Amino acid sequence: MNFEAIIPIDGFEDEEEFSFKKLDDFFSVIKGLNSNKELRLMSFGALKNVPFEFPQDFIDKLEIKDMKDISIYYIFVLQGATNPNSLNTFAPIILNHINCKMGQVHLNLDNLGIDSLNDILPKY
Repeated sequence: MNFEAIIPIDGFEDEEEFSFKKLDDFFSVIKGLNSNKELRLMSFGALKNVPFEFPQDFIDKLEIKDMKDISIYYIFVLQGATNPNSLNTFAPIILNHINCKMGQVHLNLDNLGIDSLNDILPKY
């Protein structure tokens, strides 16, 4: 399924369209149609839920009518064997499955009431 990037993705500002492929319940991949570069994504539900609200201009641009129509993903960066993997948890990718529009929203830690990633990771 292809999605139009209404709001740019960091590092892919010139990319206008991405193909989306779900790998399993937690992981997916988006690939820029012009650049052929991929980003690995991790489903929002894979981590402890963090309540946040989208800015109204973001809702308007992606034409979000119902939260059931969207998916939220974190960019998952795979590192080498000596470096830890990382997630960009404060700039998720949002996909609107109704109109096939997507974008990246940048969350403000102060507005979320958290200090770091440790505040949202599940405790084991």
